[in-house]
Amino acid sequence: MTRRQVWGIAAAAFVAGGALGFAVAVVQEDELLPVTVGVPQPAEPVVPKTWAGLADAWAAELNRAGKELPAGWEVLTTDEIRGRYLHQRIVNAPAAEDIDPDMGSRVDE
Repeated sequence: MTRRQVWGIAAAAFVAGGALGFAVAVVQEDELLPVTVGVPQPAEPVVPKTWAGLADAWAAELNRAGKELPAGWEVLTTDEIRGRYLHQRIVNAPAAEDIDPDMGSRVDE
């Protein structure tokens, strides 16, 4: 066998291997389960940065809970309001059972 024939066989084997790999990938892709795509979430949580923005957001969260701003809230710092706002958001968050009532059940039951 000449050197040219060896290189030709090697190139043909390389191309055949690539084609076989592509064919396997295409077949496997068809067997995957469909993926549900949800609403894209922001890369950074949307939390106001300013004192006024945090105060408004905190008031809105308290309003959702049926509460009002406490007396003397105007003297709180930005960090204090941010902490109280984030705490109220967590308190107002729905429980897992409210989102998916079957979440606690096992699949094999």
